[in-house]
Amino acid sequence: MRKYMRWILSAMSLSGVLLIGVAVYARRVDTPAPELIRDWNTQCARLLAPNQEGPVSTSQDAAGACDGIKDGRYGFHTGLDDHPWWHVDLGSVMPIHQVVIYNRCDAADRTRNLHILLSNDGITWRTVYRHDGSIFYGATDGKPLIIKLADLPGRFVRVQLPDSGYMHLDEVEVYSSENPEVNRAIGCKADECSVSQWSTIKSKIQTGQWPVEEAVRRGIKLGKYLQAHGVNSAGDLAELVQIDRAVISASSDARRDLYYRTSEIVRKIALSNPLVNFDSVLFVKRAPGTFSHMSDQNYSWWSRAGGGIYALQGIHSSKPTVRYLTASFPAGSFLSPDLSYDGKKVVFAYCRYHPELSNTANKVDKDKLPEDGFYHIYEMNIDGSAVKQLTRGRYDDFDGRYLPNGKLAFLSTRRGQEIQCGVQSARATLTSTQPDSYVRCGGDAWRPVAVYTLHTIDRSGENMLCISPFESFEWTPSVAADGRILYARWDYVDRNNMPFMKLWSVNPDGTNPRIVWGNYTVNPYSVFEARSIPGSSRLMFTASAHHSITGGPLCLLDPNRSADGIEAITRWTPEVCYPETDGWPSNYYNDPWPLSEQFTLCSWSNKPLVGQGGTNPPDAMGIYLADSFGNLQLLYRDPTISSMYPIPIRARSIPPVVGNSLAKASTQEGSLFLQDIYAGLTGVTRGAVKRLRIVGMPPKTQPWMNTPNIGVTEDDPGKYILGTVPVEKDGSAHFKVPSGVSFFFQALDKDGFALQTMRSLTSVQPGQTLSCIGCHEGRTTSPPLRSRAVALNRKPSRITLGPDGSWPLRFDRLVQPILDTRCVSCHIGGKTPDLRSAKSWQELMNYGKPSLRETIRNAYARGTSTPGESLMRQSAVMKLMNTGHHGIKLNSVELERIATWMDTYGQKQGAFSSEQETRLIQMKSLWANLLTR
Repeated sequence: MRKYMRWILSAMSLSGVLLIGVAVYARRVDTPAPELIRDWNTQCARLLAPNQEGPVSTSQDAAGACDGIKDGRYGFHTGLDDHPWWHVDLGSVMPIHQVVIYNRCDAADRTRNLHILLSNDGITWRTVYRHDGSIFYGATDGKPLIIKLADLPGRFVRVQLPDSGYMHLDEVEVYSSENPEVNRAIGCKADECSVSQWSTIKSKIQTGQWPVEEAVRRGIKLGKYLQAHGVNSAGDLAELVQIDRAVISASSDARRDLYYRTSEIVRKIALSNPLVNFDSVLFVKRAPGTFSHMSDQNYSWWSRAGGGIYALQGIHSSKPTVRYLTASFPAGSFLSPDLSYDGKKVVFAYCRYHPELSNTANKVDKDKLPEDGFYHIYEMNIDGSAVKQLTRGRYDDFDGRYLPNGKLAFLSTRRGQEIQCGVQSARATLTSTQPDSYVRCGGDAWRPVAVYTLHTIDRSGENMLCISPFESFEWTPSVAADGRILYARWDYVDRNNMPFMKLWSVNPDGTNPRIVWGNYTVNPYSVFEARSIPGSSRLMFTASAHHSITGGPLCLLDPNRSADGIEAITRWTPEVCYPETDGWPSNYYNDPWPLSEQFTLCSWSNKPLVGQGGTNPPDAMGIYLADSFGNLQLLYRDPTISSMYPIPIRARSIPPVVGNSLAKASTQEGSLFLQDIYAGLTGVTRGAVKRLRIVGMPPKTQPWMNTPNIGVTEDDPGKYILGTVPVEKDGSAHFKVPSGVSFFFQALDKDGFALQTMRSLTSVQPGQTLSCIGCHEGRTTSPPLRSRAVALNRKPSRITLGPDGSWPLRFDRLVQPILDTRCVSCHIGGKTPDLRSAKSWQELMNYGKPSLRETIRNAYARGTSTPGESLMRQSAVMKLMNTGHHGIKLNSVELERIATWMDTYGQKQGAFSSEQETRLIQMKSLWANLLTR
């Protein structure tokens, strides 16, 4: 109390106009809680951080190499340049005793030939050191590059590469013999030759600064906004104005005291917000998992013990209390709760902690793992009573969400290896441990990266259903204001696996899966935790990394503005960069629960986000009330473990019920109607498209990274060709497809060559008719007004099966017979390519410039399909055949076989195991029988 009174009285002495206000304030009995004062101190760095919106300058990025932060990452990152450079201005000419360089440790070889140059004026440079080519590190091994310069004079110290390339270093220190213990570069002005897509604005936080002016500015913005919406904040605003005047002549200690007073006034204003019309908040205490990755963060074997479900009560009082709701549970980990619409029930995920699980060498054999060591869905009353376990088995079930129809949606690894998902696939998991399916680009038996997708279940624990057959991951579902489920999914169909974790929606019965935003937008990588904003058509989400846990800036998304591109998003917390793509933030947000476009509950970390290979700290997060003016008000923080997932405890309106139109489970098919394939098919002549090829994608069946290698890119998806259906003259198509199966389309010309290829998947539910306007048409446009589509004047088409070797996809059965008949008599090795079965796939892949291998890799890296672009027509092999190579002319059947193989990216096979191939053949037989009906 004495210490607190000292900084109040210090503030009183600064300005007579403050005397009455602070004197009244000083007579109060209650004082700010110590955790508030600690948090106000923590907020200093955040308030002093620069606004990162707008282009990054070279000096703003270059500051990262002389900021005192040494973590093995890049402090700056130039563009691709000839002789790229970075330098620091020491302010005056001085004798340079030594330069110490800390390298970027994950790409240390790029600076093995660096040079050091000195200049007295920044114009004339002289080279004083050339490195010998040896690789050095610094932060990770404690062995930076130390360069002795024998007191050479210089004001500017430049690090430069002798060739073209990128330049990036962690930190550069400069020492002068005038004061050999002091790093003269820290905090000095730096510059570099250019910026890159990885450049970011760096902040310079100086000890002893108290950001009173910035705290006042943000507080006044908040107060004026609330005043315009009926809150009487005139007195608080007047005091903030007086503090702003008084701080001009304040000492460092006085600035601190004024900063604390400002923080308390702003907190009072924030909690007077009529949107904060609740007094209790549901939240979770938990430590993040030990494996820092967007997928692995939800696996029970990486979990850490501690925490539980809690209720924070009395948030408007000076001494809120915390109630522990899950004290009866054994030590374990809790995930992602949801509150029922009446505010009386809580659904959450929990797994018991088994410390030996993380080190288990073979996690694939799940029957040897404890069942309670997996996350399962539980429900209880809001007071912690009447706990009921809803899911069981050796699967991770989590992210339970209350649906308007009375059911629960959740994510689960029980999607498994089924080709056709639905009631039966979910039911099988209730009686036996089904094998998981896995990501295509990573993992092994110690780190199996099991795929999880959307499921539903009754609140009684009955009638489980897999509503998504998607072959890759889905994340962070929420129920939108219009009743749809919003979720992120990893959509990398024949394209780069890094950037495409974007926002989708689906009805609660699994019908109508649709992209909401970003399926071709690279930055940010992940659109997680999207939620509807009350009273707005916009959404709020957390922009997250690929190789880390969920965390980053909070963003607003307006999907009505565009379905792709950064113009649709606003970084709501601009001081936090997009993680991984723009750098690694020193603090970050997650778990938004928006109250409006201006206010949200959220979690905030006062520690940096850690990428894969490290472990995020257990105690980084606290729960806060945040606003769009830059203010953060602490609601609760446990100094020993993170507090996350804040939800107001109150009733809320129930969104409308959508979907619920599925046929009986015995129905194994649905329909798809395409109004006009030429809508969005720019550059393709109307009438050119004759058929659609339907390509199914089965899941990966083993956890080993890039195993088996079934194609060119190593993480190729599995494929099987269901067949083709006709496209009418007006561009319409109407056809039957199997339900519960993931597939994409290719538009084919008269020769069966692809004119366009989807880079995402869709599916139908039993009895559903899915419709779309066209081929990658604009999502914000309406269908054109015209007469009834021709395809609707008849019954839906049945699929015409493709050639032998297309279902399942097999090069040796689809293409090799043509080579055996047409080519092998001449091509048996020696001076000619060997087209016999052992080497023929490699020979065709590598022939010509560009080769089919190069063409496929280029298309994979580009990530989009160009209308009219057919791999078959680009192929050097086919160009050779079209010259009448040795009199050979392929017939239409042979051309279809080769086109089917080349235009589906030339894979050796489309199944990940012999067992999966057998299941695909069985499904083909079943579907062939359906064709005759």
